[in-house]
Amino acid sequence: MKLQILSHAGMTVTSSAGSQLLCDPWLIGSTYWRSWWNYPPVADELIASLKPDAIYLTHIHWDHFTGPSLRLFDPDTPIIIPKEPAGRIARDLRQMKLNNIVELNHGESFTVGDIKLTSYQFSVFADSAIVIEADDKVVFNANDAKFMGGPMDQVLHNHPHIDFVLRSHSSANSRICYEVTDDPYVEVDDRERYIQNFAEFVQASGATHAIPFASNHCHLHKDVVDYNRYAISQQEVADYFVEHDIANPELHVMISGDYYDSEEGFIIPENDWFSRRDDHIAEYAEQVSDKLEKTYAKEAKAKVSMKRTQKYFDGVFKAMPWFMRRMFRDDKVLFVLTAGDAQELVEVDLFRKQVTLIDAYTDESNPFQIHIATALFNHCIIADLFSHLAISKRVKYRMPKRLWKKARMLAYFFNFYEYDMLPLRVIKPGRFIGGWLRRWREVFLYVHIVFDALMGRSFDYRRYLKVPEDSNIPKTVKAS
Repeated sequence: MKLQILSHAGMTVTSSAGSQLLCDPWLIGSTYWRSWWNYPPVADELIASLKPDAIYLTHIHWDHFTGPSLRLFDPDTPIIIPKEPAGRIARDLRQMKLNNIVELNHGESFTVGDIKLTSYQFSVFADSAIVIEADDKVVFNANDAKFMGGPMDQVLHNHPHIDFVLRSHSSANSRICYEVTDDPYVEVDDRERYIQNFAEFVQASGATHAIPFASNHCHLHKDVVDYNRYAISQQEVADYFVEHDIANPELHVMISGDYYDSEEGFIIPENDWFSRRDDHIAEYAEQVSDKLEKTYAKEAKAKVSMKRTQKYFDGVFKAMPWFMRRMFRDDKVLFVLTAGDAQELVEVDLFRKQVTLIDAYTDESNPFQIHIATALFNHCIIADLFSHLAISKRVKYRMPKRLWKKARMLAYFFNFYEYDMLPLRVIKPGRFIGGWLRRWREVFLYVHIVFDALMGRSFDYRRYLKVPEDSNIPKTVKAS
């Protein structure tokens, strides 16, 4: 068996008989509107060597699911996806004219040649992990899915011996995009907590080998290049393991091209991608400067279409529950749209169902602001992509602290709306109920988390994982 790292979250497993499964192939170019780039970039010869018999997509986000990369392969190649409750992933694939789609229920297996794969879903928004069995080796590619509790127990019960576990270790969330106007020193993110959660997860998996994964990217667009400082490199994870004397599982820092082979072992050439990260990112930006400049020029010409904007928000108004619209009775949402030196202001009154183009604003008159490039706003309203916006980091949410929870609620709404779960009438009852019945352990987990919250206990990932008692991972103490 050969396990090879391809890209940020891309990997292959190739059996001794030659069967090949490709996972999450973002391989070329950038994603999230030129914000994210594979780090390091993927070599052309590595891409050319890929001959997948099937492709598995863990979830819908662009760093796992990109049209240009999928089109590199035979359009008849089976694309395997989790059968999530709503069906957005399948819908988007069909729009891309990719119709050889295999949907797997939670816990369902599929055979690719002599490779067996099993899909496990986790999270309300259709994330998934995959367990791959080939040549007596077991690979648990958890990717972005933060399994815990009963769902984690199910995976480990079905696969009691795991050779390799792969999981993300850096943030892709929107918290660092928030600016609290009346509390500029509020803590937006906890970098070490991500590393700790990775360590807790891989120890709980009982795997022999652990690979920090799905966090290998950098930001090159001028609007987000500063966010590179928040990224957690694989080397930082390795340093954490050394600092705390964590020897089990054995950690391996692997980048694009590195691989494990049953006969050769781990093939990981020396490199300076992390020791000289800032230099490499600067060189990278210079190499793709033509693409970036074309993007800047195109974005500078963008203008908002109020007709399209009204159409999009008409759908939002119909889908948003009344109680939620009432939450925004006194707080309109202002989109501050920029294109070069030009600025347009779109005010959305969720309560009164009104969309207005206004001339000026202040923090007092419009405390709830979403700052975004006009070009991105246009794309979001055309293709239902506000749920991707925060991941891109190309957005700034400005508000006083009192509106923080409302902003988070609005973000959740966009996810439910754009993933075809709102309004409720669009949900296919059989598919939705059947999917969650198979995932009853996850429902019990959420009940447990809610109960703990009602008891005054703050969320602690470790509470829901069976981390070995003799673990050297520090226990995080949080105030209740």
